[in-house]
Amino acid sequence: DGTAKKFLEHEVNDQTTFSVKEGKLVTTGKPSGYLRTESVYENYVFHVEVRLMVPGNSGVLVHIQKDDIWPRSIECQLYFAHMGRIFPLNGATLDGGEMFHAAPRPVGEWNSYEVYSEEGRLATVLNGKLIGLASNADPKLGYICLQSEGVPAEFRNVKIRRHTPKHS
Repeated sequence: DGTAKKFLEHEVNDQTTFSVKEGKLVTTGKPSGYLRTESVYENYVFHVEVRLMVPGNSGVLVHIQKDDIWPRSIECQLYFAHMGRIFPLNGATLDGGEMFHAAPRPVGEWNSYEVYSEEGRLATVLNGKLIGLASNADPKLGYICLQSEGVPAEFRNVKIRRHTPKHS
């Protein structure tokens, strides 16, 4: 209905967009929304395996500043034809982000997807291949989210590893 609704942990059963089935996080794709981390991240590697059952859209939103229907953030695209593209949303900015090439597996198969973030630089790796690079991301830290946008999607093996950059 166009209004933002926030569900806290004790209200999880009041929403129907995200669920856990057979060890997988599943989204219906509608309504649009996201499931986010409780913590804020800046320098990290985010890993997830994703499967779309039909060509369509989803995403990994990073560096979310505050909850909103379309939050100020950076989207690391999971749209089937553009998996790995990096672009800003709702007032965020960055340099680059376009795809070098496409590497999604066929619809119905699992894709390994990673987002690397370090001091405002972002990279996406899909099935072991570098897909997108961006720099000067603003914001460069925030929450990390799995998005529901349009079609059902399944996620598994979600992992986040923080790291401290090493400078010479």
